[in-house]
Amino acid sequence: MEMNSNDLGEPYRNHTIEEFHFIRLLQNNQDRIIHKWINEFYQCCPEIYDETSLYLGARRFFSFMMDIDIPIEKHDHIKSVPDFCEAYLSKNLSIRHVLHSVLIWRNSVLLYIEEEQNNQVIPFRVVRKINLRLDQYALYIFDYYNEMTKRQLEEKKSTISKLHEARMTDLGKMAASMAHEIRNPLTSILGFVKLMREQISSHSYEKLTSYLDIIEVEFQNIQMQISGMLSFSKKELKEEPFADVSLTTVIDSVVSLIIPRLVNENISLTIETIQNVKINIQKIGIQQVLSNILNNSIDALYQTTKVEREITISSWIEGDIYKLALSNNGPEIPSEIKDSLFFPFVTSKTDGTGLGLAICKQIMNKNNGDVTFTSDTKQTVFVISFKLKGDLTNSEFG
Repeated sequence: MEMNSNDLGEPYRNHTIEEFHFIRLLQNNQDRIIHKWINEFYQCCPEIYDETSLYLGARRFFSFMMDIDIPIEKHDHIKSVPDFCEAYLSKNLSIRHVLHSVLIWRNSVLLYIEEEQNNQVIPFRVVRKINLRLDQYALYIFDYYNEMTKRQLEEKKSTISKLHEARMTDLGKMAASMAHEIRNPLTSILGFVKLMREQISSHSYEKLTSYLDIIEVEFQNIQMQISGMLSFSKKELKEEPFADVSLTTVIDSVVSLIIPRLVNENISLTIETIQNVKINIQKIGIQQVLSNILNNSIDALYQTTKVEREITISSWIEGDIYKLALSNNGPEIPSEIKDSLFFPFVTSKTDGTGLGLAICKQIMNKNNGDVTFTSDTKQTVFVISFKLKGDLTNSEFG
C-alpha cells in the first residue's frame, strides 16, 4: 500500500499512526499549522510585528518544536534565546507575549489534528512530547528573562549607588569650595570692622568711608562667588538680568579689586589698547569670569621664579566676535589636565577646588560667548569671546 504524504491515505483510516509518520505528517503540513498560528498571534499585536519576519521566525520555531528527540538545551534554536530576550527588553515588551505565543502554538497543532486527523488514532506520546517541549521552552525563556532582568536591576542599583556616592563627593567638594572662596573676603571684612570700631571709639572718622568701600567690595566678591556656585549647581533663585555694558567699565572694576594682590606679589599689569564695545551681558557674571582668571594668573605667577612677573590684558575684533585676552608669563599648565581644565574639580593647585574655571565656562556659555586657553613654557593665554550684535560704528576706542 502506498502512503500519501499529506493525509496518509485511506488504508490508515481508523488505525494508529506510527510516531515517525505522524511527525512527518506534521512537518509536511507545517505551512498550514504556521498559518493558523500567525492568524491568531498577529491579530493580538499587529503594531509590534510584521508578517514577513513573523513567518520566518515561525518556521524556525516549528522545526525546533518538531525535533522532539533533541533535548532543548542542545538545540540550535536555544542559542538565539539571549538575543531574543535582549530584543524584548530593549523594546520594553512584556514576556507575556512568549506565553501567549506558546499557547497559540499548542492550540494550532491540536486544531490541525482535530480538523484533519479526526478519524485516526494518533500517537498520544508524540503529542505529549510536543506539549512538554513547548512547556520547557516557555520555562527556559522565563528563567533566562528573569535572570537578565535581575542582572539589569542589580546593575542599575550599583549605578545609582555609585552616582549617589559621586554626588555626595561633589557636594563635599562644592561645600569646601564655597568655604574656600568666601573665607578670605569674610576675614577682610572682619578686620575692617575691627578697625572701624577703633576709629569710632577714638572719634576719628576720616577713614571710615574708605573702610566701608572695601567692605562693600568684599561683599560683592562673596555675592559673585555664591551666584556662580548657584549657577553651577543649577539652582536658579534669581537670574541676573542682561544689560548693555561697556567692557572697559567691567575690566576697570575687576582690576581695581586685584591691585592689592598685584602689589603684594610684585606683578606688573599691562592693559593694552582696549576696544570699548558695549555688549549685552550679565555684568556680575562676567566680572566673576575676569576676576577668576586674573586671580588664577596671580596664583600661577606666585609659583614662578622669574624676576619679571607680568599680566597683560588686550582685545581685538574678528568679524562679529569680540575677543579679550588675559595672558601671564607663569608656568605652563600641566599637559595631563589641559583637555579637562574646564571640567569640575580639575585643578593643579594644591589648595584649589577646581570649580572656578568650570563656573567661568558655564557663565560664558550663558552669555553667548566662550572661554578658551593656550599654554606653553613662555606664557598662558585665556581668551574670552563675545558675540557682537548690530552696527559697531558707534563703538569707542581708547
